[in-house]
Amino acid sequence: MSFTIPTPLTPAPAAMRSRAAEGRGAIPVYIYAVSLAALLTMVGVLWDISWHRTIGRDKFLSPPHILIYLGAIFAGLFSGLQVLYNSFFRKAVSQATAIRVWGVFYSSLGSLFCIWGAIAMLTSAPFDNWWHSAYGLDVKILSPPHTLLAMGMIFLQFGACVSICKYLNTGVGNRAILQTLFVIGACSLLCMVYTLFTDFLHIRGERNGPFYIIAAVISLFLLPAFGIALRMRWGMTAVAAGYFLLVACSNWILQLFPAEPKLGPILTHLTHFQPAQFPALVVIPAMAMDLVLQRSKPGDWTKAFLVSLCFVVGLAAVQYPLSGFLLESPGARNWFFGAQTWYYGAPPDAPFRYEFRPGEIASLPQFAMGLAIAVALGTLCARVSIRWGQWMLKIQR
Repeated sequence: MSFTIPTPLTPAPAAMRSRAAEGRGAIPVYIYAVSLAALLTMVGVLWDISWHRTIGRDKFLSPPHILIYLGAIFAGLFSGLQVLYNSFFRKAVSQATAIRVWGVFYSSLGSLFCIWGAIAMLTSAPFDNWWHSAYGLDVKILSPPHTLLAMGMIFLQFGACVSICKYLNTGVGNRAILQTLFVIGACSLLCMVYTLFTDFLHIRGERNGPFYIIAAVISLFLLPAFGIALRMRWGMTAVAAGYFLLVACSNWILQLFPAEPKLGPILTHLTHFQPAQFPALVVIPAMAMDLVLQRSKPGDWTKAFLVSLCFVVGLAAVQYPLSGFLLESPGARNWFFGAQTWYYGAPPDAPFRYEFRPGEIASLPQFAMGLAIAVALGTLCARVSIRWGQWMLKIQR
């Protein structure tokens, strides 16, 4: 028996009548707003990373920071207005289509996540400014204020996905538009989590086991759930392709703008924004994963194992040779691949700039063991993700 894409669930009669009152085919403005906010915050983060690598931390309200916090304000404001509108202007409909909060307010589940995420992000802003004033520049990505900001962003982006699920599941609104908005929120969330684990998910680690272990845990925890919630045959492929385009387009556009370091020590003179590393080609194993879900027999554990195996083997087959090209080949040092990217505080003639360091290439037994661990952990994550996706299919409030 082959895997079939689930059809929208049928709401209870009372809820159905209430949704009819909403107006079939109408997608609320806040759905567009939170999807855009999820994208803006991630673009702001990618820009901010390039800003720090190229210019340094010159001021608190730098353009990337403004973009990130505008995304938070955008999501929080529109979600809050939607809650107020549900609570005081359409209370009769909201009683059947929304969640009651504190006995007074009516909100969708996704709006609550967006509001919590926006509050956390805006709270992190003065915290981060004080942190830098007290302790200087960060030496790690996940300082306390950055951790709060990251958690807020994850809540906001997940909230955007949950908000859209409500309308996908109940058949309200244009299906193609809703799926497109879901892909925007989901690929932003996937990109955000990848960015948090940059210390492990870098080109130099792609010939060693930990890269594939971390990538499998993250990807297989998120992608199957997104693919199921999207209700389309190539859902995971769409999200993975969205991730690639988000990072790649940010890299390609940023390099077009001039920028120079402003914070010493300046060891490498730069003239334009430095891109992030070329994104991993997760879209290729994602295609194999979608194909497995379409054709595999019932049984969540079987699906989880096959999906995990496809992801790990597919990613290793692509990234192992690609990492050598990106790091060592002069053909990768151009606008498209951006392999020449460099931090202004590092010397331009640093040893191993364009080659692997000793210990960065695992032996065949070590590499095989790392892949085996990745498949095992990925199976567990995929199993949880499949159940999570099935839960997202039931969201109607």
